[in-house]
Amino acid sequence: MSAAPAVPAEPTSTSAAPATYSIPRLREVLSAYYRRSTALALVLLLADLALFVAAQWLVVSGSLGLQIAGCVLATVAIVRLFIIGHDACHGSLTDHEALNKTIGRIAFLPSMTPYSLWRVGHNVVHHGFNNLKGRDFVWQPLDPTEWDALSPARKLVERVYRSAFGPLPYYMVEIWWKKLYFPGKGNAPGKRPEFTWDSLLVTVFAALWIAVLAVYSPAGAGATTLAVVLGYLLPFLVWNWTVGFVVYLHHTHPDVVWYADKSSWLKAQGILNGTVRYKIRPWWNLLLHNIMEHAAHHLDARIPLYRLKAAQAELARLVPDIPVIELSMRQYWRTVRQCKLFDFERRVWVGFPRAARGRA
Repeated sequence: MSAAPAVPAEPTSTSAAPATYSIPRLREVLSAYYRRSTALALVLLLADLALFVAAQWLVVSGSLGLQIAGCVLATVAIVRLFIIGHDACHGSLTDHEALNKTIGRIAFLPSMTPYSLWRVGHNVVHHGFNNLKGRDFVWQPLDPTEWDALSPARKLVERVYRSAFGPLPYYMVEIWWKKLYFPGKGNAPGKRPEFTWDSLLVTVFAALWIAVLAVYSPAGAGATTLAVVLGYLLPFLVWNWTVGFVVYLHHTHPDVVWYADKSSWLKAQGILNGTVRYKIRPWWNLLLHNIMEHAAHHLDARIPLYRLKAAQAELARLVPDIPVIELSMRQYWRTVRQCKLFDFERRVWVGFPRAARGRA
């Protein structure tokens, strides 16, 4: 068996860190980390596809213990494949545009993510205007005035979304269902045929996935249902929670500011300062293909995932005054408690108003 290709050696910067850096200058420095390896990209893709297939085999193995293990591994594989597809969608995984599109569509299938719709919503809207109200729709906070105008039912929905358990319903409903999977009028970014074809592609894949689980599931009452639940439904639900949770962490924190006007956003360099830098355990970075090295990625999405860690270290050296936060459940609960609404005049996060008795 031939050895997997090694990650190319990272460049070492020798430039002195100035007090301030413009966004274009930071991108110029980080361009040293653009170099891509097609061989490495393909190895990562094939390894994670193999993990996904192995997980499905465990789900139909007949042993409950192995089926549960398969469910866990299937979720891990979906997350990892999505991150590969995310890089391919940015065009940063390999140097070949057509190959990136093919890899992206394949890697997005298990998460049922239509490639072209994700590309527009994520690459153009989110990356182009992160933390700018009215443009970036991902975890965009309401201000207190908007909250007051909501119906009681919608207030309840917003309370659920902004709870510690909100990432699952938020991402699945507000992002995947409304904006990615056959989006309806008002949510679709246009009427391009590829939007429909990509939604059909993930639908056909999901149907085949469920059919294979049903055909190869163990014999016995309820065995088919259990195989579909453990092989498809639970991994898909946990995937939605995971992506909602990760994106929430990336752009929501008591110290992270959202902006109501573009001029203030540009002046504050929202692309750089609207992203949270986390310190996480190395095995999490390995498991998540370095996706938590998000400040460097948001600053320049042309950096491939296998160079993000080094690029993030360089960015931290160049801009040392941006705090690094230790990721923990305590920190997450603190963020959830404080970040309910955003006062755009004072540029601070505030909690939900306490409802008067008998009122929402």
